[in-house]
Amino acid sequence: MIDQLTEAILLAMNDRGQLARVAALSKSIQAMSDSETDDLLDRILDFGDELQRLGHLDPDSPPDPLHVRIDQILQPVVDHLCRRENSLEGSSWTAERIRNVESLYHFTPENSDLRNHLLRWLASSGNESAIEIWTELICNSPPEHRLGIVLAFAPLLQPDFDPPEWMLTRLINEATEHSQISAAIFDMFNFYFRNGKVTRHPALARVDELTDLLGQLTGQMGRIEEGNFPADHNARMINQLVSDSVALIVALCDTFAQINHEPAIGKLHQALELRHRRVQTEAAAALARMNVDTGKEILIQLAQQPIARLRVLAYAEELGFTNDISLELQGEIALAESHLAIWLAEPEQMGLAPSHIEFLDNREMYWPSYEHPVQCYLFRYEYGSGEQTHSNIGICGPLTHAFAADLQHLEIEDIYAAFAGWQTIHNEIYLIPTSKAELAFPNEWRHLKSQLEVEGFDELEFHSAASFFGEIVVIASAKHDGQPGTAIADYQQTTWLSSGNPAAPIDWQLAYTIWRGQQLLSSFNESESS
Repeated sequence: MIDQLTEAILLAMNDRGQLARVAALSKSIQAMSDSETDDLLDRILDFGDELQRLGHLDPDSPPDPLHVRIDQILQPVVDHLCRRENSLEGSSWTAERIRNVESLYHFTPENSDLRNHLLRWLASSGNESAIEIWTELICNSPPEHRLGIVLAFAPLLQPDFDPPEWMLTRLINEATEHSQISAAIFDMFNFYFRNGKVTRHPALARVDELTDLLGQLTGQMGRIEEGNFPADHNARMINQLVSDSVALIVALCDTFAQINHEPAIGKLHQALELRHRRVQTEAAAALARMNVDTGKEILIQLAQQPIARLRVLAYAEELGFTNDISLELQGEIALAESHLAIWLAEPEQMGLAPSHIEFLDNREMYWPSYEHPVQCYLFRYEYGSGEQTHSNIGICGPLTHAFAADLQHLEIEDIYAAFAGWQTIHNEIYLIPTSKAELAFPNEWRHLKSQLEVEGFDELEFHSAASFFGEIVVIASAKHDGQPGTAIADYQQTTWLSSGNPAAPIDWQLAYTIWRGQQLLSSFNESESS
């Protein structure tokens, strides 16, 4: 199996078509012995020149069919190596294996998520020498891929790991100078102190310096909020600066609250003046933990903001003032509204909280993959104002989600169907290319195609067929009464779904998703009510 896997890795370096084969063969890693694991690493590192070449391809660059990046090839390999580690009660980490992992790390680009996965593997070992290399890499060559950094630290935040003093000393003195990981370092320290892993908070060695740093960070954030950006920063760099600053401010607020560092109170009040809701919440929580009344007062006010509400309620429960917050803000609708606002603010979604969000509908219904009825909530959200307003509808309940396509012209039942259809994955529901459908289901294809053609749709364009629990349907874009949309034919009827907003239309894939959800929700809820 090692021969097959390394052959696939070598071929994948120049052929993207081999990536799926690498991923499939990587599953065999979990059954490998320690010696086989070391052999695999040796064989991979024998491709040194090729690894070096691939390591210079930027993970953030647009995909190029002629280029295959090192992380595309090796991520499934390293993922299964980590899973193997976690499935064993103990494995033998030799000095050679540790050196090989370190070498592979240096072949990997700084901004590749593969670095986080390699650090995770080292940290999962529980081997002191491996932890030393982990610490060395974190201090001197840390990963740049922010979203995956949690992977690098997660194994060291387990109940059975006791941090050695030398590691904490190196991290506070060397690793915290790197903006992309400094917040994670302080979060780690706070975890150890909160859970009794250390009796003295590691940040105490530099607490006065960190107090000044909080002031500098809030001052910098204030200037950015006023539109005074660093002259040498483009939009992407500014966004990264804000993200790093917010993460570090949040971590420092927690640090000062844990050690009850009263000299930081003035800086925490300074942070309250910023408009960023997460910063306001964490600064107020730190003050409340330090028995400063302003903190509690601000938290109660922040409960009105959906983006802050869940965290505020958690702090209120911890600090014992839940009864001071309106019961309406603690209800199911208010909590669902907060979940959606937080989801929308994630970097992978809109990246910031909506300027306005309002309750639209809720109902209890049977939902795909749920045994019992669940509460589903729809909200209309907005960004901006006036002619620049962007609005749409999102869901919270069995899932939290929103589409790029505008759903606002749909009936409420069809909006629920869009989300149910999108969430459902089943091996008896799948698309069939039209060329294959014509050959595999000629009678059904001709019948349904003719059904659409005789119903008066204009500009029919057939995109796909689908099998829905053995029933064949045909999907085509068309125009109906001059309006573009999608027509879906099954043996019972033809369903028409308008494209809606031309700036954010419902395409044929989403239209089929809605149709799929209609069938599922209708079947589940009619059968239960009858």
